[in-house]
Amino acid sequence: MTSLISWVGVDSRGPASFYLASDSRISWARDSYWDMGRKLFTCRQSPDLFGYCGDVLFPSLLLSQVSQRIDLGFKISLAATMRHRAFLSVAEASHESYPAAQRRAFTILHSARDSSGMSSVFHLWRTSWDPLSGWSDEKIGLPTESVLVLAVGSGESTVASYDDAWRRSEVGRTSRAVFTAFCDSLRSGTDSFSGGAPQLVGLYRKGVGESFGIIYQDARYLSGVPAGPDEAALMELEWRNELFERCDVLSMKHMSGAQRHARPKHL
Repeated sequence: MTSLISWVGVDSRGPASFYLASDSRISWARDSYWDMGRKLFTCRQSPDLFGYCGDVLFPSLLLSQVSQRIDLGFKISLAATMRHRAFLSVAEASHESYPAAQRRAFTILHSARDSSGMSSVFHLWRTSWDPLSGWSDEKIGLPTESVLVLAVGSGESTVASYDDAWRRSEVGRTSRAVFTAFCDSLRSGTDSFSGGAPQLVGLYRKGVGESFGIIYQDARYLSGVPAGPDEAALMELEWRNELFERCDVLSMKHMSGAQRHARPKHL
């Protein structure tokens, strides 16, 4: 399983960003796991994000195919609902030919944006399959403040507990509170099926999906995989630490001029 979350970032003018975060652990049993599994996907030509939990093999293969199709065939002007329908069509067709004996339950979160700038509108869908009830596809309503929208996977209750504590703090209802609460839940080890470094992808009011480098426990990671300083310096992306601060990729310290985020003393 995994810990997979989504949240919206809201500023004084309304929704300004949307994020998915996950852990990096792929488990075969409680004591058999690998902490470098990619669980989040972005599209380079369209404002779409995907993440999965549950079964690993089918969703990870599917989302690599879907993100490629979107990049090769979709335009940024295509409505988010149409892009989601296209994703769902590919998912159902692909799953239909998947061996029945290998089918296991999974959930995929799809975040997308319509338009750009101050006209932008963010969306979230939760698409699931399980052997008993088959397919389900739900459009998730988004809040009007910067709070956790959805937590799914084996770590759901652990994430919710840490998020509740951060939400009640003096820095609650901010993106940094949601992300740091998520990192705290992973570091706690409470859910043995969630672990490794956090992964993070996001959408802003403009542009396509963003993948973020993560500074976690004094090391650099991208999609759960460690990155050395020389390699990381070549990557054109934002780096964030556990407090959601923008960081310098080489020093791994708070970037000069970026906003500082302090941890409340009781957390």
